[in-house]
Amino acid sequence: MTIEFSKTIRKVAILNPMTGFKRDEWEIEFRSDPLTGRNTTVIPKLRDYWLRFVKSDYEQLRSLVVESSKKCPFCPDNALTRTPKFLEEEFEEGRLTEGEAVAFPNLIGHADRSAVVVLSRSHYLPLSKFDVNLLFNGLKLGIKILKRWSEIYEHIDFGLLIFNYLPPAGSTIIHPHMQVLGRDRPVTLQKLLIESSFEYTWRNGSSYWRDLINTERELNERYLNEKDGIVWIVPYAPTRGIMEVHGIAYEPLGIFELDDKHILAIADGMSKILLFYENMGVSSFNAAIIPGPLRSKLDYYHINIRVIARPGISRLSFTDSWCLPYLLWDGEAIEEPESLASELKNYFG
Repeated sequence: MTIEFSKTIRKVAILNPMTGFKRDEWEIEFRSDPLTGRNTTVIPKLRDYWLRFVKSDYEQLRSLVVESSKKCPFCPDNALTRTPKFLEEEFEEGRLTEGEAVAFPNLIGHADRSAVVVLSRSHYLPLSKFDVNLLFNGLKLGIKILKRWSEIYEHIDFGLLIFNYLPPAGSTIIHPHMQVLGRDRPVTLQKLLIESSFEYTWRNGSSYWRDLINTERELNERYLNEKDGIVWIVPYAPTRGIMEVHGIAYEPLGIFELDDKHILAIADGMSKILLFYENMGVSSFNAAIIPGPLRSKLDYYHINIRVIARPGISRLSFTDSWCLPYLLWDGEAIEEPESLASELKNYFG
């Protein structure tokens, strides 16, 4: 087991005008992701400052919800008349349903094959209402769609399940939904994770993800919970910045090997994270389920789940996607991952 948690601590000082120009000093950390080496800057002093922008202006949010509901194509009165249908060779019924969830092709796709899964009949949900059943039904449909695509399209060998909730998370439609992407190639992060996992196994003769889980469980600084084969941790070197949480399948399963118990465990963990987010004042989030290749099982790669909070709805239109993470590809965190984990543990029990 050779997981290395590398960091460098630097002190920063200014003469602060808010304290009569007295010396103000704090620490920042430069952390390296144990698998990829990607740099993340951890700045705990930013947390209180950024949390002001994470919380929504609820008057403006309510106004946006009311206005957007008037022409929403995903609302029940419109979903069966204003949304596309799957090709007959994909699904004869045209659209798929599971509980409240309804799935259909994306009007303008983001990949070779692209589908939308509307999660709820409600036009808007606070994050605490993304319950286990709602998420379970959406994930089930997403996996079913990927499986069918992999059966009939030889070139579709990679897939993703992604959530973008509210405009700060990149969504143009308020109504709760997720997207299913089928591609002939992995996205950049997927490719990096798979290749880096192979290199680790080749060097060490063991699975990085199993080693990471066992190490995090032993340290118990960022480890949250394990249930039905899905492990939840706060990453040592977050990718983005606001309350990022990772899920990892304990076994190197392909996405079509996930049974209802696994899917329910993913849904359960996500619902707990979203409840925590709401209690922190968050209303917007992104999430992604990142499997390996659709048709082949890799002994060295484990399915990853990644969830992150996004800024709130406000007149300022604040975004956390500034130059450092967006153009320069560096990670940034506004709090120590260990502190975030200590807060989240209460939600996982």
